[in-house]
Amino acid sequence: MSDTTYNGWTNRATWLVNVWFNPESLSDLESAKYAIEEAEDALPDFMRDFLCTSEINWSELESHFAEKPYDWEAREVE
Repeated sequence: MSDTTYNGWTNRATWLVNVWFNPESLSDLESAKYAIEEAEDALPDFMRDFLCTSEINWSELESHFAEKPYDWEAREVE
């Protein structure tokens, strides 16, 4: 069985969002999604055929910002 991921991400389109926008929060990710949608809407129809925006795995990107449980073992002791 071959690995179908791209640099650890679902696919190249998802990886590119992370590389170009480098989101550090859900708010950053929402801004990236909006910017991509706006840019795509501004393109002529024939240019949209070259894009893979429908392949972006937004759920995977969002999962990187899900609340993580507090790590009591890693807390600093005063």
